[in-house]
Amino acid sequence: MKNFSFLILTLAFFITLPSYSNQKNEKINFNKINKRFQKIDKNGDGLISKGEMIEAHRDRIDKIFLNFDKNGDNKLSKKELGSVRQEMKKRINKVSNEGV
Repeated sequence: MKNFSFLILTLAFFITLPSYSNQKNEKINFNKINKRFQKIDKNGDGLISKGEMIEAHRDRIDKIFLNFDKNGDNKLSKKELGSVRQEMKKRINKVSNEGV
């Protein structure tokens, strides 16, 4: 149950990340969105299943653990999750500043 809760929390981070995109230049690149959707939709049915979503984010989750699981226990503490959050903020700010 704990692993499932963590998975939901991690996926929430990635799903909400695009909502923090550059607010000043809100031009939506539908072409990019469509390509990303098609990449995730492995069976081509025009829908993204939970399994497809999990698989699409598996590499991202592995990178998070590689970079932020400092003690190598395959678990993220509140402190380690705080580091993830800080890094996401830095990246968002960098993207926002590049658009200015």
